[in-house]
Order: sequence, then structure tokens, then C-alpha cells
Amino acid sequence: MTEEPLQTPVGNTSLGPVRLTYAQEELCRRLDELYDPYKSDVKPPSEMFRGAIFASRAECRNNPDWIAQAAHSLREILYPLWSPRHESVPDRKEEVFQRYGSALFDTLIVEVGRVYGRLSNLAHHYSVSVSSEEFELLLADFEVSMGQALTRQLDLHREIDQLIRGGPPSELE
Repeated sequence: MTEEPLQTPVGNTSLGPVRLTYAQEELCRRLDELYDPYKSDVKPPSEMFRGAIFASRAECRNNPDWIAQAAHSLREILYPLWSPRHESVPDRKEEVFQRYGSALFDTLIVEVGRVYGRLSNLAHHYSVSVSSEEFELLLADFEVSMGQALTRQLDLHREIDQLIRGGPPSELE
């Protein structure tokens, strides 16, 4: 009796890479720059962010654990700063952002901490009743709060110059 090869299930094809917006690409670049002084064996934060975006895309939402997986990737970006048990970043989070050149982190530390706490709860399955819409809002919170926390003084000067020249800053500057 000969064995017949198993047929490949319909739809069992790999998904292509995610396409990030300009703002998301910029956030990836800045996250990598934030951690650049701290050489680590951990994946770059930009890859974790891309993983979270990948896990949260519509094609992956049949996976009942997609929210926890996406939340875990986002949480891992902040874990070296917020967890006292993590050793790859020996500096305090305030020092890390100061070294990076953040102009706004001092005013955003509570907001970034709130986002980290919510992501930790989801990553550890403590919040099982979160809808996809609620997660999308949390993802947007992460992007906005980290984007603002990674704003440098020079970025603020560029925005002011653009306003003086006659308009809001464009995404491509």
C-alpha cells in the first residue's frame, strides 16, 4: 500500500510583509535609535513593532490569541525600561530618554507607563474581554505616546519653523 501525500489545505499560504505608514516607519527608526546605545541579543524594537502590526492585521484575526500576541510584542519594546528585572538596559528610563534627546518624555512618563500596563495585562491574558476595536485604540495610543516621547528638541524647532513659514508640518519632513 502506498502512502499518498497530504494535500495542502486551501488558503495555507504565507502572508506578505506588513506595509507601515510613514509615521510608523519613523517610529520604528526612532525606537531603534532609542535602544541603539544598549547592545542586546533581543530583536530590534522595530521588528517587534512590525510583528505587532502583522499579528493585528485582519488576515490574522481568526487566531483567537492575536490580541495577546500583538500586545506582547508592543510590551516587549518597553519592558527593558519598565521592568526592574530586565538587565540589558542598566540606565533608568528617564536617563534612556534623556540620552536619546527626548524633549517631552518627562511630561509623558505617566502616559507611556499607562500604555505599558495595559499591554502587560493583555500580553499576560489578564484582560480577556478586549475587543478588536479597543485593541486598535491601544495600538494607536502606543504609536502616539511613543511618537511624542521620542520627539527631540530639534523636531520641535522644525515644527515651529514650518508653522512660521505658513503651514503645518508635512509627514515627509
